[in-house]
Amino acid sequence: MTDTLDMRTEKLFQFEKFIDQYYPSIFAGVQKLTGPADKLVLEKLTVEIFVDLWENNEELFKPLRKPAFVYKILVRHVVDYLKRQGAEGQLQLLQSTLLINPDEFIV
Repeated sequence: MTDTLDMRTEKLFQFEKFIDQYYPSIFAGVQKLTGPADKLVLEKLTVEIFVDLWENNEELFKPLRKPAFVYKILVRHVVDYLKRQGAEGQLQLLQSTLLINPDEFIV
């Protein structure tokens, strides 16, 4: 039981460090990809991304895939937000700039 608790505590500590290190970058990425949006909306999206990352922390803490995994989660949340907003122009811009298919990024 103690080993499991120690492992969970260590994972939580690692994730807190991850948040401290990557929050500014992820927030900036959300801000750039969504286009003009209210700061509270951007912060909410950023928090949703971190929740998703925590729920998938076994994938997040694999050493070789972290940047690609974080990017995939970030883009998925931004695309979902833009679809809910009906921001077709921004979705098309992302599709042509990032060479993505927005239909593949459904949350």
